[in-house]
Amino acid sequence: MIIIAAAAWGVTGLFVNALRAEGYSLSQIIAVRSCVTAAAMAILTALTDRKNFKINPRDIWMFGGTGIVSFTLFSWSYFAAIGRIGMGPSAVLLYTAPLFIMLLSRIIWKEPLTARKLTAVPLAIAGCVCVSLAPLIAKDGAAGLSSLFTGGLDLIGVALGLLSGLTYGLYSIFGKAALKKYSGITVTLWTFICASAVTVPAAAIGGGWPELSVKRALLLVSMALVSGAFTYTFYTLGLSNVEPTHASILASIEPVVAAVCGVLFNGEPMHIVSVIGILLVVAAVVVMNTKPKEAQEKAAEPNI
Repeated sequence: MIIIAAAAWGVTGLFVNALRAEGYSLSQIIAVRSCVTAAAMAILTALTDRKNFKINPRDIWMFGGTGIVSFTLFSWSYFAAIGRIGMGPSAVLLYTAPLFIMLLSRIIWKEPLTARKLTAVPLAIAGCVCVSLAPLIAKDGAAGLSSLFTGGLDLIGVALGLLSGLTYGLYSIFGKAALKKYSGITVTLWTFICASAVTVPAAAIGGGWPELSVKRALLLVSMALVSGAFTYTFYTLGLSNVEPTHASILASIEPVVAAVCGVLFNGEPMHIVSVIGILLVVAAVVVMNTKPKEAQEKAAEPNI
């Protein structure tokens, strides 16, 4: 479920590019993603199990964490970082998330720092770095990398990039806490109710909206359903049975899917560095999903 969700997140850029071409601002896209996802989850809940609407008011902080901190603040900081330091460096800083999650999970959930995690997290981060920086290398060679530093280090941009990695990772932390008391459907529903309460007013203040057409409506709704309702529901349901660190490493498949989409739909070249990055991410996923021999033998022993 987590890998499927991450793969669906990987195509989000296709929708965002199409909507930007139609004249929508990023704040408007984020707001539509929030409120359409909330509406879709509300309809699903009404048709399936209305008990999933119910939460204890004292637990609203959990959904404020997933919806406002982990979704809204992440979206804002990531897009702001792109505006200051570019897509490649921003993506690299975003995928420090597995490191943040591993450390926070150790502190909060007492997750053990196993050899698999200490191997898979660096592999996943290195793979994401390669995939993210490959376009710069393909375009300008070594000069593309040196341009990251010769232009002067934008400390605010770097801080925003690290903030995006932290807030992106916090979804697994807040989500894991909420899943101890609520279903994955409830968590996703209230995540986007809280997100809508912030993103919709922000988009309204930001300026006028493009005139709505059938094409634009289909783009907006499909973007919200694919990269919102579908992905967050699957990720949250998967998170209920997976440690946060494990989930973050599985989710690192997202930039791999995004890179492949760029090749298939935008005509972007596939650089050898991208291939190396993809192999590193796949290796990280394999490491995290390969049980040690002792664990396999123990699992195979009959219960007496």
